[in-house]
Amino acid sequence: MTRKNIAVSLTTLLVIAAGAATAAARPLVNGSFETGTVYLNGLDYNDPGTPAPWYATVYTPDLYDNTSANGWGLGGLPNFDYMFEGMLASDGNRFIGFAASSTYWFSEAFAQQTAPLTPGQQYTLTASIAADDLGKAIPAGGPYYGRGEVDVYLDGGLIGTLTQNTASLTWETRSFTFIAPAWSSANFEFVSRVDPNLAEGLSSSYIGLDDIQLAPVPTPGAVALLGLAGLAAMRRRVR
Repeated sequence: MTRKNIAVSLTTLLVIAAGAATAAARPLVNGSFETGTVYLNGLDYNDPGTPAPWYATVYTPDLYDNTSANGWGLGGLPNFDYMFEGMLASDGNRFIGFAASSTYWFSEAFAQQTAPLTPGQQYTLTASIAADDLGKAIPAGGPYYGRGEVDVYLDGGLIGTLTQNTASLTWETRSFTFIAPAWSSANFEFVSRVDPNLAEGLSSSYIGLDDIQLAPVPTPGAVALLGLAGLAAMRRRVR
């Protein structure tokens, strides 16, 4: 086989492998909340801070923006005793803050609908999570002493949980894997939950969420193709 034919074959293998790995991809859009305007009439914590295509499903999640252009800046949210004061976004300049209160019995939530998923395909959902657990925001749902969790629902069914982080005001990465059902309208909802390790009166949580990503897990066939492509590349170098 000529070098030209080897190069063509290698390219073909790589294209096929990449296609197999990404054919099922239906990534969530605006996962770091960097685009879209929300507080059209000025900052108001009574308005939802969910930029399109995200939308609030329970109460009003808050948008933080380190540039203060369209969200609560590094000074935090004044009405809630400066929640997330000095907190930088995990990715870009923006992130969402939302609460779960055991005192007032509510869990804020927001959602996005993507293109249909590929039935039977395995996906991994990854996000950055943080918590302001310094006991602020009395009586606005607080005091928030907990490091809560985030339950993720697909079309109303629980598919996984982004577990609580281990330190205050610190971003940590969480992920889980799920298999797409036979039919799905791909509506993903993120629901704040209280700290499962604290007593009811102390478990209220104010959670930050950022850099949400959805990606298909490569199938064994795609991995095998990538391996073959690698071997072909090695043979080409040896020759």
